[in-house]
Amino acid sequence: MRRRELLGAMGVLGAAAAIGGTSTACAPPAPPLPAPADPLDFLFPPDARRRIVNVRPRNPSAPPVLARRGERSALVVGGGIAGLSSALELAERGYSVVVREADEVLGGRLATRDLDPGLGRTFRVEHGLHMWFDNYRTFADIRHRLGVNDRFRPYQEVDFIFRNYLPERLESTPKLFPFNLAGIIDRSPNLDWPDVFGSLGIFGDLLAFTMRGLYDRLDDVTFLEWIERNRVSPAFRDVVFLPAAHVTLNRVADLSAAEMLLFQHLYFTSQPFAFDREVTTVDHATAVIDPWADRLRSLGVQVRTSAPVPGLRLESGRAVGVVGEPDRYDWVVLATDVGGTQAVLRGSTADTASAPALAALRTAVGPMEVAPPYRILRAWFDHPLAPGRPDVIETPQHDPVALICLFHQLEDESREWAERSGGSVVEFHLYSLDDDLATVDDDAVWPRIRPTVLEVVPELADARLLGSTVGTYRNFTSFAVGQGRQRPDHNGARDAGLVNVGLAGDWIDCAAPSALMERAVLTGRLAANECLVADNVREAGWSHVSPVGPTR
Repeated sequence: MRRRELLGAMGVLGAAAAIGGTSTACAPPAPPLPAPADPLDFLFPPDARRRIVNVRPRNPSAPPVLARRGERSALVVGGGIAGLSSALELAERGYSVVVREADEVLGGRLATRDLDPGLGRTFRVEHGLHMWFDNYRTFADIRHRLGVNDRFRPYQEVDFIFRNYLPERLESTPKLFPFNLAGIIDRSPNLDWPDVFGSLGIFGDLLAFTMRGLYDRLDDVTFLEWIERNRVSPAFRDVVFLPAAHVTLNRVADLSAAEMLLFQHLYFTSQPFAFDREVTTVDHATAVIDPWADRLRSLGVQVRTSAPVPGLRLESGRAVGVVGEPDRYDWVVLATDVGGTQAVLRGSTADTASAPALAALRTAVGPMEVAPPYRILRAWFDHPLAPGRPDVIETPQHDPVALICLFHQLEDESREWAERSGGSVVEFHLYSLDDDLATVDDDAVWPRIRPTVLEVVPELADARLLGSTVGTYRNFTSFAVGQGRQRPDHNGARDAGLVNVGLAGDWIDCAAPSALMERAVLTGRLAANECLVADNVREAGWSHVSPVGPTR
């Protein structure tokens, strides 16, 4: 740790900067030891510094599996990672499980399709690039159980290109906040300590973060209002905060301050390794989804794709089956996105005893919104990119282009094609689109964004587009003001009166710090746990990062 970095961080913390209240001022001299990579290792071993909370089963003495395999049944609606998470927990404990997915492939926003971009052969094309963070504790457990960790690699740097600032690189250096922030300031060509000291108002909410009451306090305040209220300097706002807001797929002007503070806690301030992340070396289906589906099928799960659920049949306060079908189930987990859940509830039928519960659940889910439309363009060019280009480039000032991902440097299939052809494979993420760009023909997308892209990667000016694929989506969770306070949790259907229905997905409320992929798989596990506890089967334990900031 450089002296400037240490002094700067201590200045932010003030006299109370002894981490966790520990002081070494009066300690006896220690015997000489080799200097560790990080002086904080003297105080906290790396595992302890992750500040992980382990949640044990509520019923530890219950049997680990059903007495007779298949004696209880469950329908999981949705084959994304939330539904697959629920299905895995239930199937491993002896339940007869059916997974129904409306799409022709599993995975939800991790879906992968075999597509021909116009090159006379197919490629495995994902929904879009994803990254797995250190605080994704539930997903880490699932990856370990599936035995797929060798398909991931660390990705420790994030590069930004601005119009009004010099390029920035954020490195993952395991340090406790604000020491990690000090490193950013120390290395930044755009920021200096006056930018931080002029923005000290933010540190009360960041250092003393707490999940308790977060949405009551800040969900009706926009993130931009929070920045203005705390007098954040323009450079600190533009270089640190707005890039993070820009990749939420939501319009920055609409973002809830509560949601953004949760993201800051989860991905930056909660623990020294929060910014650590990984990417897959192969497509998402090969890396995760296919092994997951194989495991489920080996446990007897019926995994059905192209099998939409038009609605649920509700009788006596329970979901007993699918509208128009005779099969009956003991449990139902609704693990669809906002639009899918609303559609299933619209198509559901209820007897007199269940009608109030259905109405209450429709009322609870009805206000949930989705983010503006977005498109993912993957392009195959006949031209290589300049040597040394980062794998991923964030472009927060180049709307509508938010991310540029060099897949010939990220994944094996694209790398092999680029090496053979001398070309490149580049993915462009276009977020928060207006109606015009959201609806133009796929062939018109590249010509529309090309001038903006050339500001970032000018060498593509001489490249010829050989082929492309375009995905257009209107399914991402809204993080707009007021949404967080209204979200139902995994017990939302039970609260409405449907005693055997669980909810799961990244749009579901969760008391533990989580978001995005981790929120999806965690709520999937929590929904399954309610079934297990009710049937006297030992529920699955889980873990999460501390729900409070580093000074609490």
